[in-house]
Formats: sequence, structure tokens, C-alpha cells
Amino acid sequence: MDNNIAIGKIGKTNATTTTRRMIPETGKIIKFQHRESLLTQMLDNSSHIRTLHNLIITFVMIFLVATIGDYIKQPSKFRDEYETFLWNIADFGQFIQIWLIMNLSVICLHYPLVLLNNFHQYRWLINNPEKDLDRLFEMYQKQKYSGWLQQTFLYIAYALISFFGIFYYCTNRIIVLDIKLTGSFAALMEMSRFLMKSHSFFIEKKDLQIEKEELVKLIAQKRRKHIIQSFWSLSSRARFRNLIYYLFSPTLIYSDHYPRTDKIRWSRVLNFGFQFIVACLMLFLISYRFVANLSRTGIEPFPLNFYFMYKMLLCGLAIYLLCFHIFLHTWHNFTAELMRFADRHYYDDHWNTTKLKDYYRKWNRIVQLWLYVYIFLPIHLRFQNRNLANFSVILVSAIMHELIFNLPLRFFMPVNFLFFAVFSQMLYFYQKRNNGDDDKQDNWKNIIFQTSIFIGISLQILLYSLEWYSRINCPLQEQSTIIEKLSPRFIYCVKF
Repeated sequence: MDNNIAIGKIGKTNATTTTRRMIPETGKIIKFQHRESLLTQMLDNSSHIRTLHNLIITFVMIFLVATIGDYIKQPSKFRDEYETFLWNIADFGQFIQIWLIMNLSVICLHYPLVLLNNFHQYRWLINNPEKDLDRLFEMYQKQKYSGWLQQTFLYIAYALISFFGIFYYCTNRIIVLDIKLTGSFAALMEMSRFLMKSHSFFIEKKDLQIEKEELVKLIAQKRRKHIIQSFWSLSSRARFRNLIYYLFSPTLIYSDHYPRTDKIRWSRVLNFGFQFIVACLMLFLISYRFVANLSRTGIEPFPLNFYFMYKMLLCGLAIYLLCFHIFLHTWHNFTAELMRFADRHYYDDHWNTTKLKDYYRKWNRIVQLWLYVYIFLPIHLRFQNRNLANFSVILVSAIMHELIFNLPLRFFMPVNFLFFAVFSQMLYFYQKRNNGDDDKQDNWKNIIFQTSIFIGISLQILLYSLEWYSRINCPLQEQSTIIEKLSPRFIYCVKF
């Protein structure tokens, strides 16, 4: 991890601008500090980047004007796209219901579980018959307050709440209520967010962090205060208001305190909110117009020609850039501004990378940091095997991505898993073995690498779209085997 990004060795920091969280057994810290997102910094500091930004806005305006012209010329086109849009957002009410229940699972189940465990530790500490405070503090640091039975119960309770209250509830409601594409995708994204946030909260707050000086004061005042009253005033216990703020902040690493801006800048809120709406509209229009061209799959010959491949690659490029802008820039900045969350380090310059490992680290810093702290580090420290830890991170990411793609589509076709967990791993080990430092070829390497990303995304969009329409236009017979139901339908349906 890079020292000036989010994690570094322990050292002096400015408490007014930085909040620190130490990673046990590594001597490293996570630093939350006042900083803008990279694109915001570039727009503020470079007139050339602002000019490029203005050109992009001009292109968007031309695209929207041309779209309006198409609607005036072909009213049926507007009707088809509008009906598809309404079909996608028809389940918004069910999505809100699922979101609220998952939120309440964390607030009403995870939080009391952690708080109860905090109280058990505090009661053990205060009522312990050990008179030697040094000995008592040593026992506390070695977690003598908790036996294996209690630890087992704690982790089982946490796992059951996470599985049934978040994972099972969300996936079950999506299937039972038959929620459409956009609603299913949004619900699964929120499910992933709640699972990661609740895990970080559980790991960070299940154990009290009491220093020796504080222990002396607690022992001295135990006769003057009731145990519940003194526990409630304890600074290191899980606090409800901190959890609520954390649940709505654009970070997956729990901390009791984060750097905050002085005020909400409403002009920025409106700016990022408007950008989010326009970018989502463009994403819908571009995706629909490419996917709709494949609606005759299995009925008409597949248009495998240069013009089709050209449109496919342009569509993949546009969707890739729009998804980055929507999810990693505008939405996170929008929520951060509303929450006055000052650390907006959501991504790095992944567009300059030439290697897959650097791309994964820079593309989504929020998720990458969570994977590093809660999957990579525990496995690496336990087995002392960096390759195993890297593979575990990729495997977990690939499985969650595949779930988010396949469940809304209602079929199993692990294309994303193959690209993510197989091909990317092969490329990772190849680049690791051929780790050259020829700076003169970096431009070409970057072009080739970014092109491969665009091609991979375009192929995934194409294959998922073909499978979607193949299952509509080429339905299976009623008496079909499991193999036939799981096999990709487009292989038998597509005509050339």
C-alpha cells in the first residue's frame, strides 16, 4: 500500500485534519484526512482539464439534442424507450422496502449485539477480583474476559444476522417480488454495501479499547456510579450516532470519528446531483440502444460485421466511463457533501495504469481498502502467503460481482467470473513474471491495457445481452435437463 494514499507507518499526524485507525499486528494505520476526489482536484488546478471537461459537456449536450430530434422524428422510439424506463423503475417502492429492512438489521440487530458484548467485557473488567491493576490490564489485553464458547456464540450470532437479515432477505425478496433489472441491481449493490459496512463495524467495535490510565479511573469510580451509568459514559463503547453517520458516509472502514467539512456547500450538492441524473440518463439511453439491436437474436441472423463490432466497442467504452463517473465520482461526492465527509479519496489515476494489480488498487479505493483490511491482511498474516491472499481477494470480488450481474438477469452465466477470477489472474501472474521497467513503452502499454479493459467490458455486455434475448426468443421445452437450463442459450439460438 502506498504511504501517501491511505495507509502508512505510525507517525505524528495533525489531529485537526487526520483521523487514524491502526491495523493490528502490522504497525500500519489508515488515515482519514481532508482531501478532494482526484477529478475535483484536477478540475480546480488545471485549466487544460477544465477545457477537456467543457468539451465533454458540449458532447453530452449535442447527444441530448440529437436524442430529442430523434424523438420528434420518430415518436414511437420515444414511446418504446419511455416504456422500458418505466418498466425498470416500477419496483422502486419494493427497493426502498428492502433497503429499509437491511438498514434496520444493522441498526436493530448488529448494534445491540456489539453493545452487549461491550457491556460483558466492561462488567468483567469492573467486577474482576484481581487487585493488581497491572495484572488486570495484562489479562484484559490478552482477552481473558472472553472464553471460546462466548466467542463462538458471538461470531455465530453475527453471521446469522448478516446472512438472514441482509443477504438472504435481499436475494429472497428480489426473486419472490420479481423485481426488475434496475431495482434488483440497486438492491444487490446496497446489500453488498451493508454486508461490508456491518462487518467493519463488528470487527472494529466488538472489543472495547481501554487504556491503562482509563482503567485506573474506572476502578476508582465504580463505587460512586452504577455499572450501567458508568458503562454508558464510556468513550470506547459502540455509539448509536456514530453508527448512523457511518452507514450513510461514503466509506466502508468504520471509525468513531472522521474529518468533517465546516458546512454543506449546497451548490456542490446540486451540481453533483444534476451530473448524476444526466449521467444515469445517458447510461440508460446508450445501453438500451445497443441492447435493443439484439432483440431479434435467434429470429434474424446475427450481424457479425465491422460496423457492429465498432458500435459494440463504443458502447462498452461509454458504459465504462459513465459507470465510473456515476458511481465513483458524482454519487460519492454528492453523499459526502451532504454528510460533510471530508475524505473523498474514492479512486486514483487508474487511467494511467499499465498493470492489472495497479488498476485494481486504483479503480475503487473504497472497496479496495476494505478488501485489503478484512480479507488480504488476515489471510496474509495467518498463512504468510501473499499469492493466496491476493487470490482470495479476487475470488471474493468475482463471486460478488457475478451475483450482482446474474441475479437481476435471472440466469447463470459466469462470464464476469471468468474475466475477473480466471483471465485477470492469468494476466496478473504474467505481468508479475515479466516485470520490466521500460518507461519508453509505458504509453503503448497503457493504450493496450486500457483497450483490453474496453474490449472485455464490451464482450461481457454483448454476451449477457445475447443470453437475455436468447432465453426470450428460444425458450426451452418443458421437459429440460438441469444441464440444458444452466447452459448458455445463445450458443444454440444465435443464427449467422
